[in-house]
Amino acid sequence: MISDQGRRYVRDAGYVTANLGEELAVLDMASGSYLGFNSTAAEVWRLLETPQTLDALCVAMVSQFEVQQDRCRAEISTLLDRLCAAGLVLGMECGN
Repeated sequence: MISDQGRRYVRDAGYVTANLGEELAVLDMASGSYLGFNSTAAEVWRLLETPQTLDALCVAMVSQFEVQQDRCRAEISTLLDRLCAAGLVLGMECGN
């Protein structure tokens, strides 16, 4: 496993969430828009309530879902990039 050198990500607390069964809606009250997360992305979002490293997210996800470590790391990294780009996740890696 490649270390992420302690970089931490955390979700922006300014968004409202609504549980939709296993899925989740993340609402931007300012714009009135929302994003729907599948069960996997929803679990990552829940974990990001507190600051998490990529390594810690992968450990948690591999223990809950049937996925190999390398694939999990790649997919979570892509998800974090998208969440950063959308302004939903904060961290030095996101430029904020």
